[in-house]
Amino acid sequence: MIDLKLPFEDASLSGRPLGLNKTYFNAYLKEKGFNFKYKDENSFYIPIKGKDDKTGKIVENGQVRIQIDIYPKSMAEANKVGEARQEPNHSPFLPPPVGRISFSLNPFKMFQQMVGPALRRKIYCYCCIALCCMLLVALAPLIIGNLISAAINSVLGF
Repeated sequence: MIDLKLPFEDASLSGRPLGLNKTYFNAYLKEKGFNFKYKDENSFYIPIKGKDDKTGKIVENGQVRIQIDIYPKSMAEANKVGEARQEPNHSPFLPPPVGRISFSLNPFKMFQQMVGPALRRKIYCYCCIALCCMLLVALAPLIIGNLISAAINSVLGF
């Protein structure tokens, strides 16, 4: 849990937006006992804690990188943003998701979506090897026949 009472009071009293950036943290929040690990000037990591199944103790399971910007109500109502990726999509801009599967009747498109690039490369290689083997098996009688007739002609002198 993050206690944001102090930043909310600061934004409310000043009447302007406030970002929990590194400068604000070092100037005001560090002395109040907050402990954020900053990645860059505006975003920081917070620990994710949970109960260990074996020991029952609270342990850190990982970290989440977040950025918090606080706006006064009047500014928030004047500058509305959509929920998630709905319009208007700004502050911050959320790009469309990548890697989602779209249904298609084209089997090649579905194959591209369902099979990863490394496995696709292997499948392509195995198909090329199988095609070469089939070609070799199909042409083997012709090649062997030509070699035998060339050997007979050279022995007989034709």
